Amino acid sequence: MDIALFQNLTKYPFIYNNEFHNSLELEQNKTCLEKCKEKDCLNLFDNNSHLTEYRCSKSYDNILLIIGNCKMILNGLIFTDNRDVPFGRKEVRKNWIIEKDSILIFIKKIEEIEIHIKNEISKDKEKNFSMFHDFKTTMNIVFSCTQDIISKLPGDTFSNKLENSEKEIKDLYNSLNLITSQLGMMDVIVNPSSITFGTTKEINIYKLFHKISVLFEHLSKKRNIKIELNSDNFIRNSNCYDSIEFIPLILLDNAIKYSVDNSTIKIDISQNYNKVTVKVKNIGPQVVDENCEKIFEKFFRDKNGIEFENKGIGVGLWVAKKILEAHNCNIYYHKDKNATGEVGLNIFEFEIFTI
Repeated sequence: MDIALFQNLTKYPFIYNNEFHNSLELEQNKTCLEKCKEKDCLNLFDNNSHLTEYRCSKSYDNILLIIGNCKMILNGLIFTDNRDVPFGRKEVRKNWIIEKDSILIFIKKIEEIEIHIKNEISKDKEKNFSMFHDFKTTMNIVFSCTQDIISKLPGDTFSNKLENSEKEIKDLYNSLNLITSQLGMMDVIVNPSSITFGTTKEINIYKLFHKISVLFEHLSKKRNIKIELNSDNFIRNSNCYDSIEFIPLILLDNAIKYSVDNSTIKIDISQNYNKVTVKVKNIGPQVVDENCEKIFEKFFRDKNGIEFENKGIGVGLWVAKKILEAHNCNIYYHKDKNATGEVGLNIFEFEIFTI
């Protein structure tokens, strides 16, 4: 919820980012601004429950709102059932005396407006994605032309020809391969049901991550970021849809984008009975506690991530979650709880069944 919009809609004063705001109809209670030294109403921001109520040290009623990514406190109010505020103070604060039901109705309207805004934004973004299909077609042509050039080089097989080619040709081929693979995700974003298109086939998760890691090498070297792929045992194949190939694309792209320079991304793959566990670890900005599950929502981006890297629209992890759900598994985010700053160890982990 945009704060300027909220200020125009509310008739109640409120607090956002520890700053006290007037509404268009009602100014902040002077007791809150000038006479209260405790400012204990601000403790509500430590709570993560929508509509939490708190009666402060000055006996005023306060209520926490969590709308979208925003936390706001309607503060300095006097509910009609409040018997703690002296009668004399109520007389000079008549405008702040309200029925609790009127607050709940107001909040319901705000929530409906927020849902409507999100839906409209989603529609616009999805419409804009359709233009990428033409670009995707063009990139496929460029990639195909590059393959044709490599095919004419000396060597017995395409792999041999590519391996013996100059570094610039290898980098060009891998970059185009990466771009065309990433553009394939547009189909999933526009039409999530495409995740399960076609029949399942045997895919080796370790080999898949190795293949995509090679494609990211040129990009990672620009920031001196290393990619390490580790496995302590033989990894059996899994029965997967073609869409599973987007998982390493998303997780490695995410890890590189949000890694500090001169660091190492570690991919640990292990097998235990009929399950393969994949952990992608990087050093970068950590997600704030209340957003650890929200980062898998469509178009959501954590504030620490936005401050570190402003590019992105927040669909990659949502796509990853949808793909893994189609394979009867899930993805989780963990972080180093002992990190002293906003930067630390991030871990994305998922399990998938083997054949």
